[in-house]
Amino acid sequence: MEFLRISWEEAAKLCEELVHKTEYYKPDILVGVSRGGLVPLRIFSDVLGIKRLGVLGIQFYKKIGETSDFPEITHDLPIDVRGKKVLIIDDVADTGKSLIAAREYVNRKGAKEIKTATIHFKPHSILKPDYFVAVTTAWIIYPWERHEVERELKKK
Repeated sequence: MEFLRISWEEAAKLCEELVHKTEYYKPDILVGVSRGGLVPLRIFSDVLGIKRLGVLGIQFYKKIGETSDFPEITHDLPIDVRGKKVLIIDDVADTGKSLIAAREYVNRKGAKEIKTATIHFKPHSILKPDYFVAVTTAWIIYPWERHEVERELKKK
């Protein structure tokens, strides 16, 4: 398996580039997919000046390269999205299943319009985000998950 290690500086730069790609979409609310989307969510909030944020917990990966059958909502969205334009933010569209689960969840909650944004997009994903800045087939190691990945690799 090929790995792509991202530094904090590079991650911040990629997130800011992603924010600028979304500049013509004016969301009312930003929703981060926990856990990978938490740092990008905060950067989006900072750059755009949007303070209406929600975190949607979704668990899908068991370990590196291994998923559950379906993404599981582990933390409900604590903000009302009815009639709002929502931007869902995550770090990567790998299989695309977590983004689909997030989009369907937010849609069921009554959002008026939903767009998705990820730093990375993998060509085999079943959902192509509305916005992304990089394409890769590698397993990405973001700086906010470095220790978790190192623990997993030591187990192997």
